[in-house]
Amino acid sequence: MSTHTALKPDRWNEDQELTLLLFLLRKDATPRLDTVDAAALYGLDWARLLRLAEHHRVVPAVYLQLKRINHPAIPAELLRNLQAQYHRNTLRMLHLQAEAGRVTGLLMNHGIRVLMLKGPALAQQLYGDVSLRTSKDVDLLIAPDDMDQAEHWMQEAGYVPKSGEARVLGSWKWKDHHASFLHPHKRVEIELHWRLHPDAGGEPSFEDLWKHRQIGEVTATGVPCVYTLGSEHQFLYLSAHGARHGWFRLRWLVDIDRLAVRAVDWEALLPMMRRYGGLPAGGQAWALAAALLGTSIPEPLRQVAATRLAHRLALSALDFIQASVPAAYPVAEPATHQPTSRSYLLSLKGPSHRLMYLISRLLPSTGDPAVLPLPRQLHFLYIPLRPFLWLKRRLSKH
Repeated sequence: MSTHTALKPDRWNEDQELTLLLFLLRKDATPRLDTVDAAALYGLDWARLLRLAEHHRVVPAVYLQLKRINHPAIPAELLRNLQAQYHRNTLRMLHLQAEAGRVTGLLMNHGIRVLMLKGPALAQQLYGDVSLRTSKDVDLLIAPDDMDQAEHWMQEAGYVPKSGEARVLGSWKWKDHHASFLHPHKRVEIELHWRLHPDAGGEPSFEDLWKHRQIGEVTATGVPCVYTLGSEHQFLYLSAHGARHGWFRLRWLVDIDRLAVRAVDWEALLPMMRRYGGLPAGGQAWALAAALLGTSIPEPLRQVAATRLAHRLALSALDFIQASVPAAYPVAEPATHQPTSRSYLLSLKGPSHRLMYLISRLLPSTGDPAVLPLPRQLHFLYIPLRPFLWLKRRLSKH
């Protein structure tokens, strides 16, 4: 199956702004400028192109490519707008980078190992420049057993938890995956992860991730070193993250495209994808990247992208990508669409991980105490009460 052609519906060619956006996001866009229909540029809805770039969080790439094209059809006001956003993003990313380094240094100085996820660390790793990617917050991954101590030091650093939800029994460690902290003065949000993904599912242990870590760029004084995920684990994480959100922001797909040309042991990645249930999301990621960005799929993984499941999942994701701005988020749609969304999310999991997910739904969640507060010694009652509390929350939404 040729995913490069099979995935691109004919109606995409009618969407000139989206077609141009995809062209601008390709790695080889600049050498291919002679293929741009100059006459078509005069008929573009440039305001819509701007909205698409903002929605998909790819303003830096769009600005730099349009600046290189330097065609008279490109409105000067559009370039000024993009330039201003590009400069604001650069300052914001440098601010996040410095703060991420400061907090990482604080935690590591107290014996807490930290891996940087996404954000400035990923921008540096994949693009070589933090200004070339956008990010709204900082994501840090730690071992689950370090969570209590890490929360203490986060608050010592001036961060306050965004949620005051109580943790019930021990199910939060594998039903949830992060807690958010906000610094009220620095306007920085840090998500402290103890897992890569929410809900029960397959993923490498923190010890395995730490063993295969990469050294990142030091960004703050007093920080001996910062670490990011190894390249193989990075693909597992990025593909699962993008798939879970329906790839409704093209920024995530561009990350996959940039990772494709890095030094990754693709042969070693394939058994890892099988082990952790990453074949559906990985195949979907490659199929989409090849079709929309012209990404060259590494030889060992072409079979993964050519399966019927990968093709079907990629077609599902196209609906999210094509949705009007702001695009629909798979699990945050109106209630009438939730069965379809849940069906999509379950289709990303293999049989064993699907079973684990369904079992996890029977265990207490952090939202249960908000419905029925109980003293800690009675928290065990949340297990038999779980169906009733779930039903009460559902009814209260309506």
